[in-house]
Amino acid sequence: MTPGILRPGILFLFIGVSLELLFFSFPTWASGYPLPFDPFLSPESFGCKRLLIPGSELLPRNPVIDARVPAGWREVPMKKGGSNRTVESLVIKGSAIGHKKDASGTVAKEPLIVIPAGGLVYDATPLETHLPVGERGVIFGKESVLEKKEMAEETCHDFSVLAGRSFPVGDSVITYLGPGPKGGPLVLWRTVDGVSIRPHPLEEYPDGHVPPKTPTRIFGVYTHAGQIAEYRSFSAPMIVRENWRLGGQEKILAANTEWFPHFRIVPVSCPIGHHIGLMVYNDVPVLIEPGQEIALFGGYLKLRVDRILEKSGETVFSVNGRPYTGHGGIDGLFGKGRAIDGIKNTLAVLAKIRGS
Repeated sequence: MTPGILRPGILFLFIGVSLELLFFSFPTWASGYPLPFDPFLSPESFGCKRLLIPGSELLPRNPVIDARVPAGWREVPMKKGGSNRTVESLVIKGSAIGHKKDASGTVAKEPLIVIPAGGLVYDATPLETHLPVGERGVIFGKESVLEKKEMAEETCHDFSVLAGRSFPVGDSVITYLGPGPKGGPLVLWRTVDGVSIRPHPLEEYPDGHVPPKTPTRIFGVYTHAGQIAEYRSFSAPMIVRENWRLGGQEKILAANTEWFPHFRIVPVSCPIGHHIGLMVYNDVPVLIEPGQEIALFGGYLKLRVDRILEKSGETVFSVNGRPYTGHGGIDGLFGKGRAIDGIKNTLAVLAKIRGS
């Protein structure tokens, strides 16, 4: 059994951000983490009613921010020179303080940290622009060359979404904010790993007014925008397969296939189909008890929790030996790159909208 991975048949008691007490059995975790998050961070799914990646709609809450690349991880310059390079980074989101609860209802005194499915994300993104075919990147410390990519387009049909909620489509997550200045939907766009180019990097058209060619490969066709937006369709590109030369060997990476036990890999595209990231996420929750260190990604990542103070919500933990203090969990942004910058941008925009 892999250390720190949730085992079937064990129940847990969780303390969410509103201090409500909840407990769930293993099957409840299969598609998300139903803590009482506010609407802007809600994991509820709209759109295609399909989550390519559990937790893709979650954002870190009160994250620790460290712009340094995690200890032992790498930045690899591109072959063609310039300032662009691929940077390895780590995102932890949705983590919470919890307690084990056995079948008899007895709650363990010692707390632990729970990271939900999709809440632990390794990311390798270009620092600038994108990574074209033939260019050099990095995957878990090994210099790699992208040799081929295969794109597809996903389209969701006839769905509604509440203001402040998000939906996944292709390699993207769309957050509907409300009616825009011209009466159509106003949205935020980001990729499943967090990259955001600008607040509105796509086009939306009234039903029946879609031009034969759109500026990007991601666009929505709407019929109404109010407290609820109604879409006739929404389309976005997704990378379904990439061929890499990894450590001198050919490697085919199909979207959402297992990379390590309990971890899956997803190549990430921008609105016009460029490769702008490669992420690996946990498909089941991860548990860490105080005093425990767990090794993940084949030992490339080591997480340790030293102390949990429940009353204050303070947690003392480390990432590859570097110490941090978290609040309410161990959420954090570790490293740099477009995914990290995109998450920061999304959090800032949402805070401005909420007036906080």
